[in-house]
Amino acid sequence: MTATKLFLPIYILLLFFTSCNQSNNTQSQLNLGFEDIHNGEPGGVYYSVLPSYSVSLDSVTLKSGKYSIAIEFTGGADSFQPVMLVLPENYEGKKITLSGYIKTENITDGYAGLWMRIDPQVAFDNMRQNGVTGTTDWRKYEITLDMNPSKTQQIVFGGLLVGKGKMWLDDLKISIDGRDVEKLKPYKLELFSEKAKRDNEFDKGSNVIFPELTGQKIDDLELLGRIWGFLKYHHPAIAKGNYNWDYELFRILPDFLKTNDNRKRDEILLKWINKYGKVTTCKNCQVTLDSAFLKPDLSWIEKSNISVDLKDLLQKIDLNRCQGNQCFIQRIIT
Repeated sequence: MTATKLFLPIYILLLFFTSCNQSNNTQSQLNLGFEDIHNGEPGGVYYSVLPSYSVSLDSVTLKSGKYSIAIEFTGGADSFQPVMLVLPENYEGKKITLSGYIKTENITDGYAGLWMRIDPQVAFDNMRQNGVTGTTDWRKYEITLDMNPSKTQQIVFGGLLVGKGKMWLDDLKISIDGRDVEKLKPYKLELFSEKAKRDNEFDKGSNVIFPELTGQKIDDLELLGRIWGFLKYHHPAIAKGNYNWDYELFRILPDFLKTNDNRKRDEILLKWINKYGKVTTCKNCQVTLDSAFLKPDLSWIEKSNISVDLKDLLQKIDLNRCQGNQCFIQRIIT
């Protein structure tokens, strides 16, 4: 298989390695020289060894220090084998550069190289156009990506062998606008509005007193919980962090708990939802396909014994839901 045809599967599998392996490591310190070893493995370095390849520490062939990482084709059907590290923080800047030293032996039907990806779908490079082939001594290589800190959830990087042969990787370095990333302060995206951050009314407790919980009251509280959770991730103004959503629940609960009939209950819910502004038509929102592997089950809206007006409003919010950056959904980098 040629390197050009491998581009898409490489990109997809690098996404797979990120999701499968990242949670297995608790270290946040970068191990760019592969000198930090735990139980015979380089700390903070992720790899799932694919058929026909091996990944190992090498204490003989190295650029500096005590170890390098070797990736080798061992026979069979050739494909590719990556190793990955995760930048533990997001950083502000315009350009991010990954550099590192690579040595190769008999690389054919592909290449050796560095790779780096900024998620979600901000930027990606894997040296596909200028990878290392043949047999070469240690040489420094680098790749540079354009940054977009406000849209970045994580930055992952590493080395990659495509095809046959053997490569060694050592002495990686990450810099942003020419400055070593390990000397920079992390970029913190403020996701909550100033209004939400100043809302401290219930810092010492909710002050909510529950009445005797009848079967009807429990059903009503279940409905409130569903709607509260639905609005948290779907209503544009709420999902964007304009409100302290826990405290907004405390505010509606006293009046909600006093209701004894469905009509009054639904009137309170409608007034509560409309408090957060009119939901405008979203021109860029995507409809969830019936063939989607994983999608929310919102059938409870239609099945609930709520008014037509309340159903229509909830369904309108779903159709025009927040689909961009959300303050309550963040990729945690560990």
